[in-house]
Amino acid sequence: HPAPLHPTPPHPPQPPPSPSSMSESVEGAKGTPTVAVVGCGLAGCMMAILLARRGYRVEIFEKSEDWRKVKENKGDDLHRNTIKRSINLALSHRGRCALRKLGLEDQVLKRAIPMRCRAIHTQKTGSPDADDFQPYDENDSKNCIYSVSRELLNTLLLEKLEEHPRVKIFFGHHLMHIDRQGVVHFENKGSGVSLNTYNDFQKGDYQLKPRLTIGADGAYSVVRESLLRLQRTNFERNYISHGYKELTIPPDANGSFALKDHNALHIWPRGSFMMIALPNPDKSFTCTIFAPLHSEGGLTGLMDVKTEGQIRDYMNTHFPDAVKVMPRYIQDFKENPTSPLVQVKVSPWNFKDQILLVGDSAHAMVPFYGQGMNAAFEDCLQFEETLEKFNDDISKAVLEFAKEREPAGRSIAQLSMGNYLEMRHHTGSKLFLLRKKLEGMLNYAFPNHWIPLYKMVTFTRIPYDKVIELEEKQADILEKSSYAAALCFSAGLLWAAKTVIKSSL
Repeated sequence: HPAPLHPTPPHPPQPPPSPSSMSESVEGAKGTPTVAVVGCGLAGCMMAILLARRGYRVEIFEKSEDWRKVKENKGDDLHRNTIKRSINLALSHRGRCALRKLGLEDQVLKRAIPMRCRAIHTQKTGSPDADDFQPYDENDSKNCIYSVSRELLNTLLLEKLEEHPRVKIFFGHHLMHIDRQGVVHFENKGSGVSLNTYNDFQKGDYQLKPRLTIGADGAYSVVRESLLRLQRTNFERNYISHGYKELTIPPDANGSFALKDHNALHIWPRGSFMMIALPNPDKSFTCTIFAPLHSEGGLTGLMDVKTEGQIRDYMNTHFPDAVKVMPRYIQDFKENPTSPLVQVKVSPWNFKDQILLVGDSAHAMVPFYGQGMNAAFEDCLQFEETLEKFNDDISKAVLEFAKEREPAGRSIAQLSMGNYLEMRHHTGSKLFLLRKKLEGMLNYAFPNHWIPLYKMVTFTRIPYDKVIELEEKQADILEKSSYAAALCFSAGLLWAAKTVIKSSL
């Protein structure tokens, strides 16, 4: 019989997919779990470093190119590189605790500027300097917040991340979707696939099946979009009627700060809107106008201020003292985008023990308490602490963290909106200042039992939802005490009047 024929296959056998294109295994080398972090901003970098330090293998993905290599940003503010744009960051206790965990706190503070008080600019004087000062802590001058550059801080965290052997960083990788098997699908920006819509059916040219995917990809999170499709999830995105515009106060002719009180957060309260200014290491101030986007109640909206004449009228009407130290305000106003302010609420923050949201993807907030970065850092730190609590049982840690942290996320968003009213209106009120003095006295007399609201938010790690509970109790005590004081005063006044009347008859 003739020997059997063995035809040559048309194509040689293909090796299994390489780890660079697909990782099917939940476990990495030596059984170490792999975690995918989406978003290479502040929260993403912080989370990746904390996890790598605990021994996890981390792959972190950023849809933008490496901002350190991009010289110019183009397009409107919603689509500009988030790292490059800024409402200046205010670093406080919660954020410092996370940086301290990484050994970076001192390094950051050396490049930051302490702000020990609010410097209030009324329209009573023609001077560009502040005419009132409100300390952040009436009793402890060491308690202050720090003005820090977003780009500087993010770059520092990224450099720390690059030093870690357990971390892989992928720039230019856009998340398409996460499927029900837990596979995370990415497209490289050079692939030609549209990156502007959520795609839940097409496979990515980079796929990963991690033990856990963490969404740290901001207010417009694609990880959150996947979570919404995988389960019944409550979600709300709300744009407030106000937006913001950034301007600059450059150094003066001598290269010094143009506003003499530079260790302060400067506020120009104007009732229904305001401007703030935070100091920078180069002796400039970053100014931000927060005001209605569209004209209302006789006030011209930011979107309706377009020509040089309109810009000049707007600034000279509302901030005549500030324009004296803003030689480029017309050019800045025309060149810098007018940007919206958005709030995000989502519940729950997790899909089983496979997906978890942190930072703005879970609780984007308006910036009026300076807690966006601090809350995001505390998210990361609290999740790391929860892993420690459960001895790195990821399933228990994800469920516990999402349940415990979600009320805090809702609460800081509520507090941030409330603080806008305080900054733009109450900071110029004598009654508000009197109450602050009284709260300072009570805090001094009962430091462990009475803590002012701002101090609880900014200089402690009391959960934000507990902060609201404590503040409501304290406000109730103050209200009842004021009624009692008024009653005693009235009774005393009546007694005095009665005594005078009797003695004169």
